[in-house]
Amino acid sequence: MILMKNYKSTLLLFVLSALWALHFSLVKLVDADKNPLSILVPLLVVLTILFYFVLNFNNQLFKFTFRKSIFFTVAGIFAYVVPLYVEFLVAPKMDSGILVLIVSSVPVFTLIIVWIFRLLDVNVRLILGTFFGLVGISIIILGDTNKSVNFWALLALIVPLSYSFDAIFMEKYWPNELNTFQVAFGECFASLVLLIIFNFLFDTNVSEYIYWISLPSFWLLTFVTFIEISLFFYILKIRGAVFINLGSYLVMPAGFLWGFIIFGETFTLVKLVCTLLIISSIFLIGNHEYKIKNTPIE
Repeated sequence: MILMKNYKSTLLLFVLSALWALHFSLVKLVDADKNPLSILVPLLVVLTILFYFVLNFNNQLFKFTFRKSIFFTVAGIFAYVVPLYVEFLVAPKMDSGILVLIVSSVPVFTLIIVWIFRLLDVNVRLILGTFFGLVGISIIILGDTNKSVNFWALLALIVPLSYSFDAIFMEKYWPNELNTFQVAFGECFASLVLLIIFNFLFDTNVSEYIYWISLPSFWLLTFVTFIEISLFFYILKIRGAVFINLGSYLVMPAGFLWGFIIFGETFTLVKLVCTLLIISSIFLIGNHEYKIKNTPIE
């Protein structure tokens, strides 16, 4: 029985990694860099509705308190608003495989942040892991003669930084009584409210929303994102954070494969070197747990 459970979770991890990598190719495919705010609203509307139905089906709807609303807003900014905005902005300007590589460096930036706040003791293994990760990222940014590509790769670093801040914030302030799907719904809803305000301030035309929802690629991206988030939380629940971190090893080659299939992107020696460096980095630092004192939101 345990063996079957392990096979099932391993298979689901492969599926999650493939979908996670596909997500970035689809972000590039929809080509929303002209006004990322206009696509984020319909995307989050659909995600919020889907998570609402999941909670309603399982009788897990909950009340929003003021403190929880603040928690969901901050977490939503780091988990959805900032990274998705930047992804839509930079994806059309670079190889999707390179974007996957950059985003896969989340453990490196998380480690740097917890070091800054002195939440983890330094040792040789962690120093080497951070060094390999930073060298790999530096080669991505500096290794191309195209200055435009370098700029967008540098800007893309906001994505793993944002996810790193979100991971630390969530671990510290996660409300004890809420499960993962309740938090996902709260984040999506709070992010949606915030983005509607932003779109109102920037006077986004409703016709732009209609344009996005008319595209098959938008719906494919939306449902891939929903399944990806749901699978992530399910695997996290049954196998834990250390196991799910193994997906970082799988998502990088999957990212290059999707890039080749959809866009005809080539796999170069530079990409191979960067991939090996970041995989080595994740191997060295990925299984460490950070002793962050939990102060749950009531």
